[in-house]
Formats: sequence, C-alpha cells, structure tokens
Amino acid sequence: MFFIGIFGIEEKAKAIRQIDVTICPFCSRKGNHTLLKVYNYFHFFFIPLFRWNVRYFLQTSCCNRIYIITNQQLAHDLERGIDTPITLADVELFRKFEPSYGFEDESSDFCPNCQRRVSKTFLYCPYCGNKLE
Repeated sequence: MFFIGIFGIEEKAKAIRQIDVTICPFCSRKGNHTLLKVYNYFHFFFIPLFRWNVRYFLQTSCCNRIYIITNQQLAHDLERGIDTPITLADVELFRKFEPSYGFEDESSDFCPNCQRRVSKTFLYCPYCGNKLE
C-alpha cells in the first residue's frame, strides 16, 4: 500500500464466485474452484478511482493449487457467471500449497501466515509481523 495524505495506491484481491466442478481438469478429482480477481487501484479518500493490472486466478480445493488464467475471455465469462469449461491451455500454475508445512518453495516471496506478497529480503512480514523463514 502506498499512501500520501488523502490519496494512495493499493492492491486488492477479491473472491468473485465458487465454481463446482464434477472432475477437476488438473487432478481429475471432484472439487470446487474459487475465482479470484486481483488488481491495483488508485484511491482518493479511500474511494477507488481507477484500476489497472487486473489478473484472474483459480484456487482449487481438491489439489490445493492456484492457477493464473491466461485466457482473458475465459476469465471475463467466468466472472459474468457463464459456466465455460476450463482446460490446461487456459491456465498456468501459479502456486502449489503443501498441506504439511505451507509453501513448496522455502524462499517464497509470500508470507506463510497472511499469504500476502513480501520482499524476499524481509525478515518479518510488514502486514502481520510474522517472522519469515
């Protein structure tokens, strides 16, 4: 978050909708996918004025992965509520969560406590104060 006086720049992640899938195209199990929309925005007195860098993600409940949607038309259709089949050609693996200890990558640039992006040089998370490994 960047804030000067009465205006600032912030990043926001918003869960758009749950998608029930009969067979997950990534792990071939039954599960749910959550469509996430992440963007940066400029605000004036905490009122958002405009957005940029809009990205869409799919978070899977069956295989604990987050995929970035590379097909923007598919992302807009899913956001509007149109049930469109998702294929591996439309997405790219962004992050895989390990159920035992957190992240797959030990030198991750995400805080394992609050899941927010932090610099790899930080010793403590600036958002939650958790010590980074």
